[in-house]
Amino acid sequence: MRISNVGLMVKDLEGARRFFEEYFGATVHAEYSEDNGYKSYIMKFDENPKIELMSKPEVIDAVKDRNNAGYIHICIKVDSREKFEEILARTKADGYEILYEPATVGGQEFRAIAFEDNIIEVCY
Repeated sequence: MRISNVGLMVKDLEGARRFFEEYFGATVHAEYSEDNGYKSYIMKFDENPKIELMSKPEVIDAVKDRNNAGYIHICIKVDSREKFEEILARTKADGYEILYEPATVGGQEFRAIAFEDNIIEVCY
């Protein structure tokens, strides 16, 4: 067994799609919509799992408490330190907040990017 996808509800669906395309090279694998305004993109990376970006008109972007129980982040592993540094530099220059800088776990360096108050970790 393996995880097929992780769902992420977002306020700005098109902005979220561009975020994962521009910084992580993801592509739209499939899209889905309903008459009630719900729409989603399943974003594919080089390997599984995928991220399903979802939105609907009644989505609110309430501030999340990082101490709440439940899913807390998505971590994307990149192929090299150079790609890692490139993504961090570009997202920082574009105004995204970089969390826990610097950070290592078990000798592996990682950072997190705050996107719509969701945590997207990046490691190599």
